[in-house]
Amino acid sequence: MNTPFTSLGRRTVRLTAAAVAAVGFAVAPTALFGQVGAQPAVQNVAQPCVNGVVPGNPYIVNCNLGPRPPRVAGSAPDAGAIIACRGWPGCLSWYVNGGP
Repeated sequence: MNTPFTSLGRRTVRLTAAAVAAVGFAVAPTALFGQVGAQPAVQNVAQPCVNGVVPGNPYIVNCNLGPRPPRVAGSAPDAGAIIACRGWPGCLSWYVNGGP
């Protein structure tokens, strides 16, 4: 039995579903990709340090360690030099007593 009320109810449901789908298609790109509009370009900036230790190179400044004291020939090496020279014979003495 098809009464006008059930037919009107189906039309209302279809219209509501279509409206929800249209709003979803309009809002989805903003929700997925963030803000709409011009965003500043990403610029790569060189840091004065590296994030880690380069074995055998005590002169590279490590971002994870504290600030380095001024290097004076014959003085105690800093933590970055000790870690970088581990396992390299002569590396630490070359760093302490001379070198570039």
